[in-house]
Amino acid sequence: MVEGQRKIVLRVDSEAELREIERQAENMKISAVLISDMGLTELPPGTVTALGIGPAPANLLDKITGNLPLY
Repeated sequence: MVEGQRKIVLRVDSEAELREIERQAENMKISAVLISDMGLTELPPGTVTALGIGPAPANLLDKITGNLPLY
């Protein structure tokens, strides 16, 4: 049997907003990790580009991300 987790990409307007979402997830005891670019393309090394959160029940994730638009 093949199993996996749903992946949904949402958009934020700033790194500060991304870090606030990370803080909220951590306060709710949900795994969260900031993703930094390696700098192999046009972004400088260390540029924060994404936040991975979960896995967690959808109702908990919706409390944090429910107002964010799809990317």
